[in-house]
Amino acid sequence: MVSSSRLPSSVFALLVILGALQARKFAMTMPFVMATHFGSNGAPNGWQNQAAFFTLELLLLSVCILLAFGIPLLIRSLPMSMLNVPNKEFWMSPERREQTLAFFRSQFAWFGCVFLAFLLIVNELVFAANQTNPRQLNSTEFTAALIAFLLFVAVWTGRLIFYFSRTEK
Repeated sequence: MVSSSRLPSSVFALLVILGALQARKFAMTMPFVMATHFGSNGAPNGWQNQAAFFTLELLLLSVCILLAFGIPLLIRSLPMSMLNVPNKEFWMSPERREQTLAFFRSQFAWFGCVFLAFLLIVNELVFAANQTNPRQLNSTEFTAALIAFLLFVAVWTGRLIFYFSRTEK
């Protein structure tokens, strides 16, 4: 049974709202020029003005939306010859096509949720770093968030490979 994409879509919407609240909370307290890139020791080595930072955040939100909801739409519209999925004749056969597309919708929606959550965590760390003197990113927390995200990507990828490598229910 393939899970619905309704729950991850709702979680995604909640994360967008949390991101908007996060941006609103910190926008007025950030310096005009923000430290936005940090070395492995947490020291800033790249800077942006607030407008550029928040514009980039909107662009990254657009990427999350594209990953979560655009790719499944693209997969639906592509001819089968352009799909690179193990056992695609089995999974895209008329009797399984809708189930397979529902699986893609659900999996990509969850991926978008986790990617957006990771970006919100990174934003929180960047905002916190810009409120310290001297400015300093918490490298330990960033590393933990990055490892958690990469572990999710590995498990997510493994799940896709496992799901499509079998030809029986």
